[in-house]
Amino acid sequence: MLHNQISLVIPTRNDEKFLKLLLISINNQTCHPQEIIIVDSSTDQATNNTIKKLDVTIPIIYHREKKAYPGKARNIGVKMAKNDWIAFLDSKTIPEIDWLEKYRHLAQVYSADAVFGVTQFDAKSPVQKALRAATYGNIGHHTVPGTLIKKGVFTKSNGFLEQIRMGEDIEWRERLMKSTFIIHKPETPVITYTGLPENFIRIIRKYITSTYHTARVNILSNIKDAYLSLALILSAIILPKWNYLISGWDNNPLFIPHITKIYLLSLIALLLIYQLFRWLFFWNTIETLFSRSLKFVVFVFITLTIYRWNAVIAGWMEDAVLYIPHITKIYVGWIVMASMMYRGIFLPLKRKVEYNYLFPFRWIQVGLLGLSLDLIKAPGYVAGAFISLFKPSR
Repeated sequence: MLHNQISLVIPTRNDEKFLKLLLISINNQTCHPQEIIIVDSSTDQATNNTIKKLDVTIPIIYHREKKAYPGKARNIGVKMAKNDWIAFLDSKTIPEIDWLEKYRHLAQVYSADAVFGVTQFDAKSPVQKALRAATYGNIGHHTVPGTLIKKGVFTKSNGFLEQIRMGEDIEWRERLMKSTFIIHKPETPVITYTGLPENFIRIIRKYITSTYHTARVNILSNIKDAYLSLALILSAIILPKWNYLISGWDNNPLFIPHITKIYLLSLIALLLIYQLFRWLFFWNTIETLFSRSLKFVVFVFITLTIYRWNAVIAGWMEDAVLYIPHITKIYVGWIVMASMMYRGIFLPLKRKVEYNYLFPFRWIQVGLLGLSLDLIKAPGYVAGAFISLFKPSR
């Protein structure tokens, strides 16, 4: 029987203002945890001083860890916990007043070993609203903050990756869902995240850092995926030049006619099949490095084909049937416009962003921001993927 025998674990770093609001909201919960464990890796004593000044009726256990990413801080907090159930929050999250009471009830009704948190994202400034529209939208997302889990189950899951700054939460949830434990995943948001970046510089830093660590998580969780991706990239370099490399052309028994066309069509078919299976069976999982590499290679080949179209297909003859004037400009313009409409209209509406917010013109701002984020994430993902092959996760 689950009563209120819950230990609440909160990792924090230089977030004393947010933490103060969080602790006040926890103190107002309809169901109190028996203890709050704060693992602080701040660069100063501001967080500790803030905690000492607060009038909170719930016992607070404060632990200072000189350097700890959120995953490591949570692992430390769970080890310190005295109760059989663990709840997680982050310093920039605010729970609904009946969060713990509701989740305690869900754990009992579904006989669940864990109940995942559901977070919505708050936005006040124009920049935050545009960022929310381009990314999270107005729907709830399953998150570690808000999650309630048996301590024994968490221990058996081996906890979070400790050397990853971001993405460790997604990796842990996916690992847990693949286990035999009973996981309940509500849909109604019970947590509000209040820390979206307020200027473009911070947005750039956040997303480069995020994709760097997400790439590391992808590879560290599946090293086979990394080598498969490497093989794909090597094949894209070697196979189109195959007939040049073997020499002798059609006199060589290893000569393969139209190998570049065959290779490109095979890649496109593989991508379509892969996307279909992911859409049907694995839509709620993190995208793998291989799928990203496959998309990138296909995009590069199609772009090169378009770039050389008039030279190879039409022989630069303007009166040829297949000659297309300004094909490169048309292609680039189409890619930019399609991307902006997808990021500025389709995705936001799918994620329940208000129609009145997007139109008549703000969808352009949202689309440009979304497209910019896609371009910003590329170097971080490549760097993270490369470094992960040589750097351990724990």
